[in-house]
Formats: sequence, C-alpha cells, structure tokens
Amino acid sequence: MNTKEIGFRLKNEFGLNYYPIGVYFADNVPEGAKRFTGKGNGCIVPLIFSSAKGKVVAIDKDSTGWNCSAFYLGYQDWIFEGIENFLSDGNVRGRTAERFVKTPGQAKEFVNSFVPEKINQKVTVFKPLEEFLDSEVPELVVFFANPDEMSGLIFLMHYNVPESDNLVVTGFNSGCGSIFTKPMKLIREGHRKAVWGMHDIAARLRLPADVMTLAMPYSMVAEMAANLDTSFMITECWGKIKKRNRDVVNISDDQ
Repeated sequence: MNTKEIGFRLKNEFGLNYYPIGVYFADNVPEGAKRFTGKGNGCIVPLIFSSAKGKVVAIDKDSTGWNCSAFYLGYQDWIFEGIENFLSDGNVRGRTAERFVKTPGQAKEFVNSFVPEKINQKVTVFKPLEEFLDSEVPELVVFFANPDEMSGLIFLMHYNVPESDNLVVTGFNSGCGSIFTKPMKLIREGHRKAVWGMHDIAARLRLPADVMTLAMPYSMVAEMAANLDTSFMITECWGKIKKRNRDVVNISDDQ
C-alpha cells in the first residue's frame, strides 16, 4: 500500500472521525496551504487540527504563530525570556503564571531538553495521508482521536507485539510539543514509539473535549495498516464500537 491507500483504509475501515495527518518537510509552501500570516499571531494546535479535517497546513520561519510554536517546531532556539517563570510561579510581561511546573529551575531544564540542534530551514507541512503524492513520504503521522479510537489504535499497534510495554510514551509537554517535537525527537534518536499527547490544559480548550493525539513514525502506521484485515478490526466487537463512534460525532469544518 502507498501512503494514500494507507490513509484511506485507516480513515474508513478503522472508522476514524478525523483524517490521519502526515508530516513532512518541503522546500516551498504547497499551493493553497492554510497558514499563519506572520509570527506571533496564534496557537498552532487549532491550525494543525484543521489538517485532520482535510486541510493542507504549512508553517515556515515567517509564519510560525506564537513564540512557543516557533520554538517547538524548531524555528527559534528559545521561547521567550522568562519562560521558566511563566511556566512555574512568576508573572512575565503581564502574563499570569501557568503554574505547570513547581520551580523555574525545573521549567528551564525541561525547555532546554527541546532546544533544536540547528534551526529548521524547511517548510513543515501537515496534511491528510490521503493527499500525499507518490513522491512524498511522511516522517511522522498524527492522529486526533477520541477514547474509542485511541483504544483501537493502541491495540492495533500491539497486534503483533503484545508483550511490548514501551511502545507508547506520554508525559508533561505542550500541545505542539506532544504533537511534533517529542515524537520527532524520538524518531531522530532511532526509536519506534508513539507519543500520546494533548494533555496540555492551556491548549485543550482549543480542541473538542474528547480529542487527544497519538503521534508516531510512519513505519509504525504502515505496519498497522497491513494488519487491518486479520486483526480485531474485522470482529463484531469492533464493528459495534465503530458504529457507536460514527453515531455520536458530527464533524464540521467550522470547529
């Protein structure tokens, strides 16, 4: 199966409510891509989510949205001066502290762990797998999923390796950090792991209440798609979950 076929089968036969998104790096912004008009003008999470609803999204050094988005996508080497205080217990530039981390020192150490080795010079493109050309190969795939879908994805990941207890990692991170930065870091370190994300309470209000993310290397997704015809996906049990999932979700491009 090519990338387009994998995307189609996962979306339709699995019964996903949102398109699986592929992420790749390009030299130019794809024609018609949805993007920010400049720096400092928005959270990247809703923009990426629009790709799960069928849009092509592109981000480059001149259209990064907020500073945190620019940092977590590798377009700048720090978020802003005082970010360690903002994440912990100190107000910065009129911003009320988020109190996500106990001390500024711990917060600074965390942000330091994601400082890019080199600044991203490419265009980062997010688009449905079904839209990929034969010449394009995603490095990363992101699913926006509800609990039923997340359970199915995780079970399908373990279909041929049920004894594995470290295929899925999670933890404290920003929304865009869990969608892109952490999973890309794992890929570049040679790991085949999925990141369960969107625990960021500052970003959760920007998504439907039941939606979280699962991001993983494309190779893992291709393996999952190859197992669709022999796994629990063909059982009556999953058929009932798939029907329930379809009955309760109404997707609108205006969300």
